[in-house]
Amino acid sequence: MYTKGKSDITVSVCDSDGVTVEIREVLDSFGVSHSIGKEIGRGGQGLVCHTQNPEIVVKFALGANATLIDRVKNKAEFKKANDEFKSIIYKPFPERIHIAYPMARLADYAGYVMRFMDDMIPYSDIVPLDESGIKRMAEDGGYRRRFELLFKLAAEMSKLHGAGMVYCDLSPRNVYVTADPKGLTQNVWLIDADNIFIPGEDPDKLVYTARYAAPELLNGSPCSQASDVYSFAVLAFESLAALHPFAGEKAMNGGECNWDETEPADVAKDNFEVDPQYSGKIPWVEDVEDISNHTKDGLPRQFFLTDETFDLFNKTFSECGRESSKTRPTAMLWARALAHSYMQCVRCPDCNMSFVYDSQEKCPWCDENLPQVLILKDEAGRKVFAHELVFSDQGYGEEFFLHEHIVALFKIDSFFSKLIKIRTMNENGLGIEFRLVQENCTAREFAIAVNGAEEKILSAYILQPKKDEAYSLKCYDKETGFSRVLAIEVVGRA
Repeated sequence: MYTKGKSDITVSVCDSDGVTVEIREVLDSFGVSHSIGKEIGRGGQGLVCHTQNPEIVVKFALGANATLIDRVKNKAEFKKANDEFKSIIYKPFPERIHIAYPMARLADYAGYVMRFMDDMIPYSDIVPLDESGIKRMAEDGGYRRRFELLFKLAAEMSKLHGAGMVYCDLSPRNVYVTADPKGLTQNVWLIDADNIFIPGEDPDKLVYTARYAAPELLNGSPCSQASDVYSFAVLAFESLAALHPFAGEKAMNGGECNWDETEPADVAKDNFEVDPQYSGKIPWVEDVEDISNHTKDGLPRQFFLTDETFDLFNKTFSECGRESSKTRPTAMLWARALAHSYMQCVRCPDCNMSFVYDSQEKCPWCDENLPQVLILKDEAGRKVFAHELVFSDQGYGEEFFLHEHIVALFKIDSFFSKLIKIRTMNENGLGIEFRLVQENCTAREFAIAVNGAEEKILSAYILQPKKDEAYSLKCYDKETGFSRVLAIEVVGRA
């Protein structure tokens, strides 16, 4: 966070004459002055900086050769960019969507002011593409944090698509996340809103990052919601597997692939040449029909894949998904599947790594014995929730939450609302406390059943599991009439 008063920080950028310009302060179209803070990042299309207001950032659009677009020196280019930014401001963005879109345009340079969260980092900082990145997963939240960030990103994409818009250039460098992996709230924000458009308004606009682009974009087709979810699937698989979904044996042994190509491209259709390495002509690394591109590289898939997420990846990256964008899963389905994965993720207290739980007794990362695990199963006996139980020597231990989608119909605006706080306790014996998050439970009733005998949860309920007893959690939604019963099990060594 920056202190009030004039900033002593400047940002350096060349203008169209090749002269280095030092910018300390800028005016926006409302006449408000913004003192420039530290640079967040820059690329071929723009330069983004903090301001002294921790919730405001400034983006300078860059022209040819990554140069500043000046209102006086570059009148035509300035006007074109300014008109584009003006149109973005009036787009029908959904309320409370986490996209850093323009609040005001800059007065003297092409660019705009946008709202942003303080203390965030690009998602690319936590994509584990090498051994050091994998080792950092124990400290940066592991799979559990990545599942949360990914399902929140998918939810933002779903809301954007629901408003009839397309993001275009989804990549880890355009996604910003909470810097603190231990933060109670993990936020996800999208930047570069000037790439967002409504299908049909600009048929010649083609913006993508080659590593994450859908095959049809490389053939000159316009961006679409289906190309957005393809990019999301690449981003998700890469950040979970530490491997690009097409960087398999066939790709690497053929010598065609340069998987380090991460720079965005803004390509006119008439000047486009298809790059074979991203053309979608080879099978993905887990293809069920063609194993020629399978590989043992990357992290073991069983650490993070469920049947549900594998199905979505395969529908996206299979030959059918690559060639027919209409068959790809939607962003909403991705949000739901990854939220389910998050709810089934267990962390090993010995190595601090997490993974999707599948009845194992030992940690797949370090081979140490796992603690007891709390499991919830639906009426069909399918596991819908798993979490390690770590007890303290006295009093209360670790706490975690049940989200809305575990006990209710899936709603994209509220599925990750916290309904029940669960924590271990060690008072007169080991127990598990279920405490209602009252502000989110006003329209719902919960009960714990022991051998069929129900007790309504008014505020909190302490369960002390015993052998030969059957437990269940019951939820009833008074507004919709929807009810759900989840069997409660505690497995593993005490």
